[in-house]
Amino acid sequence: MNLINISQINTTKTELLNFLVMLMLFSFLLINHVHAEEKSRVYQNEINWLLDRFKYQEIRGGTTQGLDVELDTNSSEYYKSLQGNSLNDKDKDRLAILSMVGEYRVGFEFLETFGSEKNYKLDKPYQSWGTEMVVVIKDEPNFISLQHIMMMYFKDKNGSISGPYIQKHWRQDWQYEDKNILNYKKNKIWENSEVNNNSHTWSQTVYQVDDSPRYESYGEWIHSKSASRWISQSTPRPLPRREFSVRDDYDLLLGVNKITIMSWGWVMEEINEKIISPNDYLGSEYGIARYQRISNYDFEPAHNYWDKTKNYWSIVRSKWSEILSKKKVCLLNNYEGKPLYLYKFNYAEDYKEHQDNEKANIEINNIVSKFIDSSC
Repeated sequence: MNLINISQINTTKTELLNFLVMLMLFSFLLINHVHAEEKSRVYQNEINWLLDRFKYQEIRGGTTQGLDVELDTNSSEYYKSLQGNSLNDKDKDRLAILSMVGEYRVGFEFLETFGSEKNYKLDKPYQSWGTEMVVVIKDEPNFISLQHIMMMYFKDKNGSISGPYIQKHWRQDWQYEDKNILNYKKNKIWENSEVNNNSHTWSQTVYQVDDSPRYESYGEWIHSKSASRWISQSTPRPLPRREFSVRDDYDLLLGVNKITIMSWGWVMEEINEKIISPNDYLGSEYGIARYQRISNYDFEPAHNYWDKTKNYWSIVRSKWSEILSKKKVCLLNNYEGKPLYLYKFNYAEDYKEHQDNEKANIEINNIVSKFIDSSC
C-alpha cells in the first residue's frame, strides 16, 4: 500500500497547504463547496412526499466509489459482554459506549424535511460514505474517549484504486454524571453551564478533526435485549461543513441526537432545527449515520498513523482541556487565511518524523493562541 506521507513530499509551503486541502476534501467525503444553484432546491408546497424526494432532486455529497467491503457477521466483544445478566446499569452504559469501537463502513444521509415559510425551497438531499475505525483513547470508570480515524480507497471509472487516504476524524468523549455542559452560542462562541439533574446520565462531547469543540449534550442510556439507546437533550451546535460550505442563511443547529447500539453496529440519528439569530426558526432536517461492522478491510495503515501521532494529539487535547475549562471560549475562523485544522495536520506530519514533544508543545501553544478571540 502506498500511504501518503506529506512530510516526504518535495514541495513549497504553499503547495503543501494546498495538498492538505486536497486531502481534507477526500477525508470529508468530497463535499461540494460550490453554492447550489436555484434549480437544486424545490418548493415544499409543490411536492406531496417530503422524504421521497429523489424523483425531484439530485443528491449532493460524495460521488466517488471505494473498495467493496464484507459486512462482519460477528458482534464485538463489548457487545457480547453487554448481553450479560449480572451487570448493573452503569456497567451496561459503559459497554454500550465501548461497543462503538471497531471498523466500519459508514453511510451519511441528511434530508431537509420542511421550512417555516410556505414557499420555502428544500435543499438537495445529502448522501456520502466513508470507511473508518473507532479506537479507545481512554477507558476509565466515569470517562471514555473514542477517536474516529478515516481510511479510504477510491476507485476511478477504469477500476484503478488509489489510496489509502488517512485522516484523523472526529472524537467523542463520554462523562458520567457530568456537572458542566459546553453550550454553543453562535459565531464560534461556547459557554460552560452547570447541570442540575444529571443523575445516571452520560454526557457526550463531540470535537472537530483538529480537537476544537463542536457540541456537548447529555442523556440516559436505555437497555433492552436487542439494542441500547441514548437520547440527548436538545443541543445547540455550529453548522457542519456540508452546510456552511454551501449556504449562509441560518446561524446554528438545535439538535437532538439518538444513538442506537446493535449487534451489527450502531446508528446515530439527528433531528436538527435550523435557527436564525436571534432564535428565528428557518426549517428542519433529519440525519442518520449508519456504522456497519466490516471484516475484510485492512486498517493497518490507519493504526500505523495513529501509533506515530497519538502522542502529538494527546498534547493537542491537553491544550484544549486547558482552554475549555474557562467559563467562555471564543474562536476565530482562520489565521492568515487558513483554518486551524491545516496547521494541526501539518504539525502532525512533522511529528511523525521527529517525535519531538517539546517542539510539538511550542507549536500547539503558538497556533492555538492565534485562534483565540480575546475580544468577545
